[in-house]
Amino acid sequence: MEEHFDHSFEDNNQDRIVKLEDMFSDNAYYYFDVSEWEGMIEHYLAGLKLDKASRALQFAKHQHPSSLELMMKEAELFIEKSDFKKALVLLKKLEISHPFEADIPFLIANTYSRIGRSIKSIEYYKKSLTLTEPEDSEDTYFQMASEYLLLEKPHQAIYWLKKLLDINPENIEALYEISLTYETNDLIDEAIAFFKSFIENSPYSHHAWFNLGNLYTVKEQLKEALDAYEYSILSFEEFSSGWYNKGTILAKLNRNKLALEAFFKTLELEGPSSPTYCSIAEVYENMDNFEGAFEYYKKTYELDDSYTDAWIGAANASLEKGELKVALALIEKAIKQEEDNAQAHHIYAEICQSLQFFEEAKKAYKKVIQLDSDNWEVFLDYSAILFDQEEKENAIFIIESGMVLTGNQVELGFRAGAYHYLIGNSNQAFQLWNDALAHKPADVDQIFEFDQDLRCVPEIIDFIEQFDNEL
Repeated sequence: MEEHFDHSFEDNNQDRIVKLEDMFSDNAYYYFDVSEWEGMIEHYLAGLKLDKASRALQFAKHQHPSSLELMMKEAELFIEKSDFKKALVLLKKLEISHPFEADIPFLIANTYSRIGRSIKSIEYYKKSLTLTEPEDSEDTYFQMASEYLLLEKPHQAIYWLKKLLDINPENIEALYEISLTYETNDLIDEAIAFFKSFIENSPYSHHAWFNLGNLYTVKEQLKEALDAYEYSILSFEEFSSGWYNKGTILAKLNRNKLALEAFFKTLELEGPSSPTYCSIAEVYENMDNFEGAFEYYKKTYELDDSYTDAWIGAANASLEKGELKVALALIEKAIKQEEDNAQAHHIYAEICQSLQFFEEAKKAYKKVIQLDSDNWEVFLDYSAILFDQEEKENAIFIIESGMVLTGNQVELGFRAGAYHYLIGNSNQAFQLWNDALAHKPADVDQIFEFDQDLRCVPEIIDFIEQFDNEL
């Protein structure tokens, strides 16, 4: 663990590296013991300075020609150079001469893994386990889980991750890996059961509570997710990820003031953060506080100019404030960054419509449909501008195309009925409204959304009353 790490070793290693560099240039010659050579060679391997690692190894082998540790470092060097054949030849010779050395089959397993031979890799990881005490097997368990995932055998991967967590419940990487494995293989209920059981034995594991919250979020069990994030924070009050996800859930529950408190706490713990600024802006937007929304969208893109969602959000906030020229400049910046961003083109269309750039607005709505035909709202907006521009038949074509493309979205049915009624197709209108009300009777006011004057039409009032009686 970190508190027992001898930092002087690292400092001394740097001193040795300086001396070794002198040896490279023929300015001096120094003697180092095997462990010192290992540390210096590892330093170069970690930095992928393979030529220097190779030269250091030559000096080391000259001073300690029979060292097993240095021969294994040579195998690691072969692996890093992608000379896997030489690595395997050397390691298998060492395996014969040192049959009880666990690191040798571990390195063989690692080599097979690098060349994509997962089954052979697992065979040697298991061999390494027979030579290793369970408490020293964490890395092997993790590597085996990774190989099983490559073989698309998630249950076996989960088995080895559980064994790892049995010996070290504080292994954070394993906790997140097992959660991800469950989730990506649609084993959410099993995952929740695992983490609930895990928490019974480790109730103060804020990472376990956090993963449980994530899993509940996937299932859209927002109350349970919120509780889990709360416990993650109670377990470790300065856990910024817990605060952030708590804020996200509170925002989804429309508990906006509490969501803001959670996001501001995240900023307090993490410092400036584009995702957190953007989340704060979205909450202000949900509260119809467009000044606040614009302020935090601006903070977001000032911190990260490439954050397209912030440019889109700032443009929308400016549109809502009636600052149309500002909105137009912002949304053009977003589209320049992401030409195929459907949301950006949708906002652009709305801005153009507000500026009475109707032809540009129509082109933009068409672009949105090309990019995201599942977005039913664009069919409402596009057809509305067409209807208002006296392109009524075209408007009906667009709204009915939307019904087909989105699987008869009910809101489109209500609007199509309004269009048909307004051009005199009352029978078609009543049929569309009848179908829509059969699915969403409580949304009857959508009949009048496009034209409030329809509320005063006697036959529509009679239709609605008759429909209510049938219910």
